[in-house]
Amino acid sequence: MTPPVPPPYAMHERTCPFAAQQAIAALPFRETPYWWSIATSRHLGIYRPHAGVCTWTARYLSVDKLYKQKALGPALDAGQGAMGFGVALRLAEAWFAAPDVANKAHTARPVERMTGVSFCPLGDLYTVGHALADYTAWTKIAHSPGGHYNTLALINHHLADELLFVAADAVTPHHLRRLAHRVLERPPKFGFQRERPKVRLCDLTSEDLRRRKLTFNSLVTILRMALRLAWENGHLDAERTWRCLRRLPVNHTPRRDFLDRPQCQRLLGECSPALRRLVMAALYTGCRIGELGQLRVEDVAYQIYGLRIPAFKRSPARFVFLPDEGMAFFQQCCVGRAPRDHVLLSESGRIWRRQHAGPFRLAAARAGLPSTFVFHGLRHTYASDLICHGVPLEVVARQLGHADTRTVASTYGHLAERYREEMIRSRFSALVTDPFEGRSTR
Repeated sequence: MTPPVPPPYAMHERTCPFAAQQAIAALPFRETPYWWSIATSRHLGIYRPHAGVCTWTARYLSVDKLYKQKALGPALDAGQGAMGFGVALRLAEAWFAAPDVANKAHTARPVERMTGVSFCPLGDLYTVGHALADYTAWTKIAHSPGGHYNTLALINHHLADELLFVAADAVTPHHLRRLAHRVLERPPKFGFQRERPKVRLCDLTSEDLRRRKLTFNSLVTILRMALRLAWENGHLDAERTWRCLRRLPVNHTPRRDFLDRPQCQRLLGECSPALRRLVMAALYTGCRIGELGQLRVEDVAYQIYGLRIPAFKRSPARFVFLPDEGMAFFQQCCVGRAPRDHVLLSESGRIWRRQHAGPFRLAAARAGLPSTFVFHGLRHTYASDLICHGVPLEVVARQLGHADTRTVASTYGHLAERYREEMIRSRFSALVTDPFEGRSTR
């Protein structure tokens, strides 16, 4: 007898964190729903703001990048029965499939996450694929989860081809040239987007070419590190294989994505209270979102008039000095909290990680800022404001956590030149009372 086919939600039931009634009852009360991804742009959630309400809720992402949601039914029995996970999932999928929703919803794809290099070894020959697999096994331990995942994404998107089956000691600049052409002619792919047609190099703008060169250079760095690790482990006889891999020269363009003070005020006026505190913290410190998310009360005013920023990714721990109003802001955020509490939390009381992107984009749009402006632009705003007011590049670099001034000089150097021009014009001691005196009238 053929066993029955499991329902489409059977796999979900084993992975959803609140599929069981006991798990739902254990969820703390909060004003925003708990969401779980059925697919990209499709979610099933639990809305439990207080003891009297606990409902299944579904939402989808529309083509205009807005979430639409619908209550499905009770998730806990409050005297009128409760709906199980399987029923709620079927109702959500039926709602997503309805014509009026399907026509408005963003394209959905299965939820999946890479866990390794897309490579199946053949034979005993040690190949580039073997080297990359060994290297990513190391990055999983040595790098942050986000950095490790980005490395896998770059490898699987750009290197999952015949290069993986080339013997590790046979890699030459010829292979690198072919890779360079593929990367430079290949449009970027974000998330689950479909592949787009190739573009000729002569049709690329200078900015597109610069960005694709940076992507290629990241791949070269990964290949160099992987082959170097293979050499250190004895899989390669010579260093030539990884030393011959060269990066492309890139002309850095000055940063223009920073705000003036009126734009900052407009942005702050459109933010929710929690997002406003996060934005103000970024404007006072120039810190990255990850650094602000892990900031604790004990790091505020620790031995200095400012903040102690813990080590983040590959950057070591550092101190960031604050202006008077910035110090007052952070001390106010710490009132009534224990030393190990986080300083900045989201509206739902969670640590800031990636959930800031959507609300920030919406606040920026309402404030009339360019559509390309993202949260990291606040870091550029902080640095550009200091440089425009004459702060030396070395000081700005140390505030931002850079090892030297090269990155700051290439990114914001034009602002320092503007300040130098203003200083020369305003502070030069006059030689003559009339600057036009003695000019020839011919």
